[in-house]
Amino acid sequence: MRLSRWSVGLILMLCVLVPVGALGGKERPVTGLVDNMLQNPSPAADFTLTDQHGAQFHMADTKGKVVLMSFIYTHCDDICPFVALKIKDAYQLLGSDAKDVVFVLVTTDPKRDTPSVTAAYSRALGMFDVWHFVGGPADAVQAVWANYGIGVTVDSDTGAVATKASTGGADESGAEPTQGLSDADLSLAGKIIQEFSGGYDVGHSAPFWIVDTRGMIHVGMDADATPADIVTNVRALLKAR
Repeated sequence: MRLSRWSVGLILMLCVLVPVGALGGKERPVTGLVDNMLQNPSPAADFTLTDQHGAQFHMADTKGKVVLMSFIYTHCDDICPFVALKIKDAYQLLGSDAKDVVFVLVTTDPKRDTPSVTAAYSRALGMFDVWHFVGGPADAVQAVWANYGIGVTVDSDTGAVATKASTGGADESGAEPTQGLSDADLSLAGKIIQEFSGGYDVGHSAPFWIVDTRGMIHVGMDADATPADIVTNVRALLKAR
């Protein structure tokens, strides 16, 4: 896939669509955030998909915890393994704070990313019992993309229909998705690509959304964000509870 990046304009549009005031709430300032691009937090839409355990995952059940989420697919030979490794590194850096965080990956390739495939991928990364790598019927997954502003395009050679988020889509970028990763991480990424990649490509935007304990998307970060900066933002939202 072409390296793609989530655009600031897309985020701002999402925030304008559902400003916090429309929900009757009053925004509380959060200190200590880095790379925070959201002018107004936006509610994280509820959804139900199936994770790598074959169990249903309900986004609504995460309230009371901070959620770190992104969007990848297992057959990717580009940005996805690095995004996944940054979530893994963030989990490890959080230490005991990780118990108050829910880690979520939403597939951008529901056709191939069945629970058995996402389970194998999760095991290869040592995250099988940590995150929820979710997928399901194409229409249900596409609804999540739309609600979270994720643009997805599928290689036309497959005959699949390309879809774009209504608020925009992926934009090309010179971002460095390996930023903040160790040599060991890069070595593991190479092994993941060798084991899982192949077939048609899926181009997609890949933000890190960080949802606060009230269920509001409070922070957005690009794929080049470092695990340390991701953890800084997660801890700031934990502290603001």
